[in-house]
Amino acid sequence: METALFGRELYDGGDDLAARLRVDMDRISELRRQWSPELADRLYDPRSPVGRYDAPSRGVVLAENTASAQPGRTAAVLDLAVDAPARLKLGSPHEPVLTVFNEFFPVPSTDFWRGVAEQLYGFAWCIADQTLLCPQCVHGSAATCVYGAWFDYHHFTADLSRIAEDSCRAMADYIDHVHRDHAPGARERTVMDAWLACLQALYLDVLHQKAARIAVGDDKQRSIRYRTVNSAGRALALLTSLERPSGEFTEQLVEATAFVGMTMHDACDRRHDNAAHESHNFFTLLSVHNQAESLPAVQRFCVDLWAWAIDHDQLWPILFAGRILIWNVYVTRYQTALLLDHLTPPSDAAPAYEPYADAVLNRMNPASRAARPHDYSIRATCRDKGAHDRLLDECLEHFAQCAGCAGYERADWQERTGHLDRGHARKAAGDMACVDRMAVYTILTQLERVWWAADPTARYKGPTSQWDPYLV
Repeated sequence: METALFGRELYDGGDDLAARLRVDMDRISELRRQWSPELADRLYDPRSPVGRYDAPSRGVVLAENTASAQPGRTAAVLDLAVDAPARLKLGSPHEPVLTVFNEFFPVPSTDFWRGVAEQLYGFAWCIADQTLLCPQCVHGSAATCVYGAWFDYHHFTADLSRIAEDSCRAMADYIDHVHRDHAPGARERTVMDAWLACLQALYLDVLHQKAARIAVGDDKQRSIRYRTVNSAGRALALLTSLERPSGEFTEQLVEATAFVGMTMHDACDRRHDNAAHESHNFFTLLSVHNQAESLPAVQRFCVDLWAWAIDHDQLWPILFAGRILIWNVYVTRYQTALLLDHLTPPSDAAPAYEPYADAVLNRMNPASRAARPHDYSIRATCRDKGAHDRLLDECLEHFAQCAGCAGYERADWQERTGHLDRGHARKAAGDMACVDRMAVYTILTQLERVWWAADPTARYKGPTSQWDPYLV
């Protein structure tokens, strides 16, 4: 079955690539009616170039979508929380990302298009420091998210038809730019490759029928890697790593950073994912694989990596996770700020799962084991506590001097969306200081309620209403 996205000529360029990508968009409804586990094999050309530059991505998407990988383990023994604010449709009062979006996609300033810019284009643009990276690669990454919305948000994207052609052209231009302007071996090619693997995963994800239960396959490591790919965690981690090209760069660190960054997204989303029977959430997929609530193992991994990053003067894993988290709070559709403000503490019952009980996570972890595994303080885990304190002091000094950030450390989560709006306005003007200080401060000091959001024993006591599970 011939496609552009899964075909062998995807990286060959050509004037017709945008048109062929549009055909792939238009076939989704037809292919959904044909879905079977064999469809992935029929779509994939074995000569597909995806994975040429980012070798760890190669084969993961196909392997997770074939008959032999169909779900076998269920969440029947788990207590999965679903209490949360309603998930909203696309819309936002925030202007900053729209101003950037409008440079490439001319649309009016309406609630809907502000939401499109914030949620879709912003998923990459808000995470990347455009002042340190290739501008075309930042735009290409963000445009990939817009193109991918046709798969990821297929069930409610009819209003996006206005920018369909533009998003296909932007996608083709990104592929052409990387091959024309970045030499063989350049990490920018690896980033682009990871984005295309993400698009392949999203395309196949939407072809599946909506799940009636949470279930996973038998290969835990592949499930984790697939989630880093289909969530764009891997592509975004690779992109963020380019901000500090002289820093440490290993496959283990990229995989760990991608995992940890997307746990911030998945912690905030877990209750909505549970309600919609979505299995691709790090907390839930690990809990199903382990047949026990696995929050302690995820929490331990995150704290270990952030402490390691401070000890080794490698700030980018913290920046990446923090930017993902504050973006999640900022996005109007998610209502994450409302969720975090209205959670009650989890129960005091001792968790059944130990922090270092997951052998797969232990192998992924670049840090040494913490001396006190049940102490989830980043500062306590650091060897260089002075470095931690200096980092925290820099954030507080910035808040004290910046009118836009003043009071961030004292605000509740809903109040913080105003700080984040002002920070992203400065980012749009070319200054990352506010976003980065808020991102780092949030990781270092404000995670308690984020962990509560992922904890099935914490309760949400705020306003809610019925919502369509296709909006997850």
